[in-house]
Amino acid sequence: MCLTREGKKLLPHIYELTRVMDTLREAAKKESDPDGELRVVSGETLLSYRMPQVLQRFRQRAPKVRLSLQSLNCYVIRDALLNDEADVGVFYRVGNDDALNRRELGEQSLVLVASPQIADVDFTEPGRHNACSFIINEPQCVFRQIFESTLRQRRITVENTIELISIESIKRCVAANIGVSYLPRFAVAKELECGELIELPFGEQSQTIAAMCAHHAGKAVSPAMHTFIQCVEESFVAG
Repeated sequence: MCLTREGKKLLPHIYELTRVMDTLREAAKKESDPDGELRVVSGETLLSYRMPQVLQRFRQRAPKVRLSLQSLNCYVIRDALLNDEADVGVFYRVGNDDALNRRELGEQSLVLVASPQIADVDFTEPGRHNACSFIINEPQCVFRQIFESTLRQRRITVENTIELISIESIKRCVAANIGVSYLPRFAVAKELECGELIELPFGEQSQTIAAMCAHHAGKAVSPAMHTFIQCVEESFVAG
């Protein structure tokens, strides 16, 4: 069966009506117990160090929900939400997110860390070369971009960049005095407290990145999504 020209003109309105009906159905289910599937994507540092508390709360409140959880780059997370490949994202803001419904989770301070054994490095003096490695993950990492942009502005160089997959492996290599790294403070708080890592001067004020929980603005918010977002906000407020 082929649509007429008039029928094709009506398609966008039909799609919009379907979306509105989905929204109304989900709103009617708000008070019901969350069930079904929930696709969540998160940045690695947030997933490793902030999400365990979220997941604990969510499991207690929504035991019937089939939770799919994946760690992705923040740019990929944004695109996954826009393309309806994920329901909720917990990640760092990377711009171009006008089509997202965002819940701000606060500014997360960044810190330059090294082994206590490191010597003869200075990341505040312009034009300096530091004979050490920068250890970080892939090029689209938000805090890597901030660090490298700052070094370019100051004309500071390092010997080389070592790319590792996980934040834990990065921290282990930094603790072994293989190089320095630039990470969210909450990801290295324990190591700084026990003296396994030290903080290096990097400026008068700490640079920050904005964490947020988001979903597509046109997406119907299911009871599972609503409950998960509540758990995220409560966990971040609690610290």
